[in-house]
Amino acid sequence: MPLTDALKRRARELGFCAIGVTGAEPFREAETAAAGRTRKGLMDGLTWWSEARAHASAEPRRNTPDARSVIALAFPYPIPPVVPPPCGEGPGGGTESPRGRIASYALGRDYHEVLLERMQPLLAMLREQGHRAKSYVDHGWMLDRAAAARAGIGWLGKNTNLLVPGTGSQVLLCEIVTSAELDHDEPIKKSCGGCDACLRVCPTGALVAPGVLDNRRCISFWTIEHRGSIPREMRPLIGDWIFGCDLCQEICPINAGARPSFPDAQAVEAFGPPIEARPGLEELLTLDDAAFRARFRESAVWRTRRAGLLRNVCVALGNVADRASVPALTAALEDPEPLVRGHAAWALGRLGGTAARAALERALSREADAEVRDECELALQACGPLAVPSAV
Repeated sequence: MPLTDALKRRARELGFCAIGVTGAEPFREAETAAAGRTRKGLMDGLTWWSEARAHASAEPRRNTPDARSVIALAFPYPIPPVVPPPCGEGPGGGTESPRGRIASYALGRDYHEVLLERMQPLLAMLREQGHRAKSYVDHGWMLDRAAAARAGIGWLGKNTNLLVPGTGSQVLLCEIVTSAELDHDEPIKKSCGGCDACLRVCPTGALVAPGVLDNRRCISFWTIEHRGSIPREMRPLIGDWIFGCDLCQEICPINAGARPSFPDAQAVEAFGPPIEARPGLEELLTLDDAAFRARFRESAVWRTRRAGLLRNVCVALGNVADRASVPALTAALEDPEPLVRGHAAWALGRLGGTAARAALERALSREADAEVRDECELALQACGPLAVPSAV
């Protein structure tokens, strides 16, 4: 069997839903687009990204000078079924406490580890044939979507995600750059046509044009990559997302019915037991460092660290706006992390009421951190004027 066919067969056995091969020539068009958007500031806030990295990532031969082929791979991640809250329960209406949302790709083991493991047999096949081979996941320097599109495993959607026929965009991408001369595939000649549902559903307007994302307005950036305080004007737009955002994928008609929840044993086995897709927000606020580590160390949620996740939880509670959460947020005003205390104050200001006001006043009287004090003062203003009992 030719090596290309053998690699594709083995990749499918390993659970990859799509595999394609392209040449190792630079991705010039994608390089120009990435560098231009970087210069315009659309990638601001990503400390690990730069225009220099955009140029370097477009060169498959950067670390493999004799590379002849790039193997692009897509691996599906399990999609949890949508389970609505019980009738009559939910925020402000029953016993169910407020819940947040975690992007589906982060519900199992960290995908970096999953993809690196899954590629190992393919790397071994190439090396056994005397070929050099280097693997890339998204923390490596490779323009993943450009490689995948040129290798013909999907096309770039208006939501900037790769859309794989029959599977949709709920996939994770990786590549192998090799010195092997493999049979190349042609790009898919498809597009999103006139559909712009993803642009319309984005609550922050992060999709500023078809296929163009302004990172500075993306919920995923603010809830995952950003390390400090979330700008006040962005907080109400984040909704109940506490890690990432799936809205532009959930609305995509290509994804609708593309594959069932938890599609195959390979994906489920690879990612392991899933963490809760809609965890209770108040319970998350009680996590100390050890509990956070035990719960999220093996998942992508670990990237936020405890302070970042609890910051996001406070924002979600402020947006859900259930006054039953005032005690949990009041306790968070004593969190050791100023980042958490400040966002808890903001959330209490959103909830308002006598108990929230009293908690904010107590916190302000003892708070030493200047930024948290500012949050408390602004939250007190948001609570409105103190009600004065009318004279009898």
